Amino acid sequence: KFRLGDELSIADLALLPWAYRFYVFEHYRGESFAIPRAGALEHYHAWLERCLQIPAVRRTCPDKARYLEHIAKYATNTARSKVANAVRRGVQAHEYDDEKD
Repeated sequence: KFRLGDELSIADLALLPWAYRFYVFEHYRGESFAIPRAGALEHYHAWLERCLQIPAVRRTCPDKARYLEHIAKYATNTARSKVANAVRRGVQAHEYDDEKD
């Protein structure tokens, strides 16, 4: 039912935020980033749906349309922050420079 048994566990809670937001990749990068709904990954979608049936879990998930708007600046490389500027300069995010970024 869930990752470690019949009850929601820390394993589910650790994976869920990433699993829920995976639609962002498909939206901005195309269908090849979609998690297939058939075959070996059917159980993944069933697990995600079970998790989202829990009201306390559902309340923590952002509205998909609003989240896509929020994340757009990262997907389109227009985010304005020191880290974003550093990445655009071709250096690692943790290597930002207060003078340049």
